[in-house]
Amino acid sequence: MAEVRKHPADSNDDYRRLREAAERYEDEWLNRLAEQAESEGTEGSVSMEEMAALLRSAG
Repeated sequence: MAEVRKHPADSNDDYRRLREAAERYEDEWLNRLAEQAESEGTEGSVSMEEMAALLRSAG
């Protein structure tokens, strides 16, 4: 029985397609999170500066 081997270029194409799919999924996930955060408003949220200060004081 003949052994079938993939060409290295095929593996690269597979990797590229998987990476692109993962990037699209991540972008969609981040967009959903951003939309959810925007719909919840800013009440109770902290600024980046406040968060940095909290992290510094915790360390």
